[in-house]
Amino acid sequence: MRKHGRTRTAVSLAALSALALSALTGCQASTPEETGPVALVIGNRPAATEEARRDLFDARVKEFQKAHPDYEITTTEDGWDAQTFAARLAAGDLPTVTGVPFTEIRGLIERGQVADITDAVTSTGVIDLLNPQIADIVTKDDHYYGVPTSAYAMGLVYNRAVFEAAGLDPDSPPTTWDEVRAAAKTITEKTGQPGFAQVTTENQGGWVLGTEIIARGGAIVNEAGDAPAFASQQGIDALQYLHDMRWKDGSLSPNGLLSATELAQAFAAGQAGMFILQSDAYQPLTELLGFPAKDFGFAAMPTLTAGEAPVTLSGGNIDIVSPKATPAEAKAAVEWIAFAQLGRYENKEAARAYAEALASQGSAVAIPGLPVVTAERYQEYLEWVSDINTVPLANFAPYLDRVSEQRVVSEPPSRGQDIYAALDPVVQAVITDEKADIVGLLNTASDSVETLLSR
Repeated sequence: MRKHGRTRTAVSLAALSALALSALTGCQASTPEETGPVALVIGNRPAATEEARRDLFDARVKEFQKAHPDYEITTTEDGWDAQTFAARLAAGDLPTVTGVPFTEIRGLIERGQVADITDAVTSTGVIDLLNPQIADIVTKDDHYYGVPTSAYAMGLVYNRAVFEAAGLDPDSPPTTWDEVRAAAKTITEKTGQPGFAQVTTENQGGWVLGTEIIARGGAIVNEAGDAPAFASQQGIDALQYLHDMRWKDGSLSPNGLLSATELAQAFAAGQAGMFILQSDAYQPLTELLGFPAKDFGFAAMPTLTAGEAPVTLSGGNIDIVSPKATPAEAKAAVEWIAFAQLGRYENKEAARAYAEALASQGSAVAIPGLPVVTAERYQEYLEWVSDINTVPLANFAPYLDRVSEQRVVSEPPSRGQDIYAALDPVVQAVITDEKADIVGLLNTASDSVETLLSR
């Protein structure tokens, strides 16, 4: 399950095999913009303790070097580290290209601490590949400051076998919050197990509550990201919803200290019918806990009314270019990003090589989520790898059918983990105390977060 504070990637680029040179089709540039060698320092090389991943990463770099013999390429293990990044940035010690979480990009752009790569993403064709919803996160005034390479989508995870046992149609899961509540009540009545479960600890309680607030039209922080916004009517409603499922319906898991690991275990054992999390939950459930892939269902975030476009909180990884990079170095960096991260969406051979590398490790090949490329490109990629992919895509249809219409909201740009931590006890209180003061709890958490954000 997800652990916050880490850059989200479905699979590290290091875990993939070297792609054929044809993977560069459509994304590769011709000649550097400046004479002489172009220096390119690529970050995020796996550590020596991860020998297999490191070897694969090095093989990909070697393949890229063949296509660009004039580039002076070096690699480093340096990547995102919340404790050291700011100091390394100030010292001008960043690799030419490195990854950062979604939560960091807005601040980097506002402070002028990341390269403007508009020319590079335009000349390489990367700009035409990106999902516009995700691209908005890395743009300001029509200028690009990064390339999203992975993104997660939140949604409704449900157990198809439990649905069938309760007489519900697993191919038509709930789409509104009212329908979720009704389905949860039915599951509890028919099976004796909680119809719905809510993670509450390790900052993930606040993360999921924030997701549910956003899905109702609210916000975690204000637009500037410098003040809390969750103590709102949407926040009250989201908590009252959980309260009523717990204390009126008896359909919400009574565990007020439920970790993501415990939630996964309960779900895998048929002890929870539904919960809110990202689609990537499929991987640990099926690969680590032995949950049958055929029983995993995933739908878009519920909405208040039928027909309303879903809203999802999202985070992930963005590859940025050092502000010290020359135009030629910036272009080389974007070419690397295109080769290493996006080539599989343009080229069938690259797509299948990527899929085969994952399959050889016994890993899920393509878990539907929030694509960083356009819906058309992503659908074509899924078709290219359909005979290799072991993920039952039909079980994700309730999500995929709505993915193009959903609105994407990025995680808070500052102190995200502290905000989520402040909300954990709020969720816990509502689940364990029938008389919990929802408004008071939200206001107390809001005051705490406001103090944090003002520092």
